[in-house]
Amino acid sequence: STAAIAMGCGTSQQAPVKPGALPQASVQPTFVGASGNDAKHVAVILPGGYTKLMQPNERYHYHILAQDTYSMGQPLKFNVDSFVESAIQYCKKHKIQGVFGFDCFPSLIASIINTSLGLQGPSFRSVFHCISKYYMRKELSPDVPMTKLEPLSSPAPPKSFPVVVKEIDCQFYIGTWIIYSVEQWEQTMKHLQQRNQAELDARKKFYFKWFQKLHPNDMPESRWEDYVLYHVEPFFEGREQQIEIVLEQDNHLLVADTGDIIKENGIITMFVTPGSFDIPTTWAHDITKKLHAMGYKNQAIDLEFISTKDGPQVVEINSRYSYMGFASWYSDHSEKGTLLSKPDLRNLENRTCSCLGQPCPRFPSDENIISKLAVAVYTNKGGPVEDIVDLEFLKKFLAEGQAECWTPKPAFKAGNVGPEEFTYGGGKWAKLGFMMLTAKRVEWAETNAKLKAMFEKLFKHPGTYLLAQDDEIGHEVDKHALDY
Repeated sequence: STAAIAMGCGTSQQAPVKPGALPQASVQPTFVGASGNDAKHVAVILPGGYTKLMQPNERYHYHILAQDTYSMGQPLKFNVDSFVESAIQYCKKHKIQGVFGFDCFPSLIASIINTSLGLQGPSFRSVFHCISKYYMRKELSPDVPMTKLEPLSSPAPPKSFPVVVKEIDCQFYIGTWIIYSVEQWEQTMKHLQQRNQAELDARKKFYFKWFQKLHPNDMPESRWEDYVLYHVEPFFEGREQQIEIVLEQDNHLLVADTGDIIKENGIITMFVTPGSFDIPTTWAHDITKKLHAMGYKNQAIDLEFISTKDGPQVVEINSRYSYMGFASWYSDHSEKGTLLSKPDLRNLENRTCSCLGQPCPRFPSDENIISKLAVAVYTNKGGPVEDIVDLEFLKKFLAEGQAECWTPKPAFKAGNVGPEEFTYGGGKWAKLGFMMLTAKRVEWAETNAKLKAMFEKLFKHPGTYLLAQDDEIGHEVDKHALDY
């Protein structure tokens, strides 16, 4: 940032830059009214499937700002600039008092609206340094070596493997590739070279435009052409873990939850909460102080790190809660179907209160201690999905309430696992989806037994799946572990 200021970026002498010519994408609003006379107006940006899980609340009018052309899997194809301009006008007209997004990219859009209208949420600059993993490292972990990457220029492979390639605006390992060989590098570059240059330029211009408008003295780059959308970074060995931290208005820090990211030969097989570690307080304080100085407030972060032999090393910071943003079911978990008895979109109330500058009322550590599991489902077998997975078992498993939901990946949706889907474990495994589950954390061994039984029944052939198993019981979460 200092170098950028020295070069004079963001001054009034610069001509405005218009993002590129993608199809226009105005907001498609839906209004969910409240019964309370003093209900506040809150806009929710691009909530997708979360919309159907949102329950009416007498204290809040929810304005759902959707757009059919947005896809989490292809964020660069979305004309975000026209959507943002439309959303700002909508929020002005309807006197919106708070704005938030459930996921990373929607939270970035919300931050632009917040900063433009002077609302209570985090600044655009601070959220940008979460969603852009390159600039995140540059500011928050500058000791980690990185290489800028331009896939369209057919870059030479690195001299050693494994390495990690990251794309801007990525989430849930969409836009992250762990590469183990020259062959896999070439395949990944070929995949990325299918990106459209006009779309890449439009996104660079979008970032430049809004930094120029909102943070002219803190611009990451002095020209739109110089924004980095892809980079290469080291692959860290060690246990990967995460902390959900709520940053409130006045440097107040509260821990919502912790989690372990379970891997098998470098492949993520499961996200599970709470985590099996003691929170590294000094290190976490350093990260949050830097973010707060950029204007990050009234929102949660998902701080992911590797426990290396030299201490914690940040993997990424997401401007949202982790998997905890999905639906929850609170019950005694004693019978089939009880998970369906009390649906609750976990953290909806927290997100709403945060964006209005109010304290968060609910934390998993204050409630019954349950374990949330996002179980990744892989296969090493290609061909029709119906020949790999027992679809009738899956349908029955979900209908009985054994899981919260099944989140399919493109191969499963398409009904066929083609050669291009084998992108995990050095090209050996294809991801079919995630199974979202709830369990008692104390039932550690029992949960593993249930997972084993689920996989055995879900797949038609032994040896064609990667079994997900938890490996250590979680620690009780102290909500005030990071409080000053």
